[in-house]
Amino acid sequence: MLRDNLLRVTTMTHIRRRLSEMGAVLSVCFVVIAALVSGPARGGEQELTVSGAWMRFIMPSVPAAAYFRLSNGSARPRVLVGADSPACGMLMLHESLVQNGMDRMVMLKSIQVPAHGHVDFAPGHYHLMCMAPSKGMSPGQSVTISLRFADGERVMARFTVRGATGR
Repeated sequence: MLRDNLLRVTTMTHIRRRLSEMGAVLSVCFVVIAALVSGPARGGEQELTVSGAWMRFIMPSVPAAAYFRLSNGSARPRVLVGADSPACGMLMLHESLVQNGMDRMVMLKSIQVPAHGHVDFAPGHYHLMCMAPSKGMSPGQSVTISLRFADGERVMARFTVRGATGR
């Protein structure tokens, strides 16, 4: 009888210890799941997003141009300061302007994307100028471009390569 009682106490102690350990593990699991579901601590703000991304390509000896919409769902303005791509020898921020009746392109150091707003990179306006497009670039393919922001963030996007007419 003493042996049975001792066995029950030992078993109950073991069960309580295991339940306590399981409770701690479950608590940690709930904290991790809550963190994953809620996302980054930014008040639910949306990240920077790229949509409608495409690149006009004519031939490797002629610069290509990249067009897209850059959206900013956050409560603070964001500043685009550059871009990189293995498909381009160099990528530059450009704006097309008409001054004194003449079309011209101006290289920009940065482009501000307003809080809860967007900037369109479109023919005749902002664009990324791809100097020395890779010899393998051709319509129907896609290239990866990494957009760089003043705060150090990078956004990667795939751009569909189109021909000279944009189709």
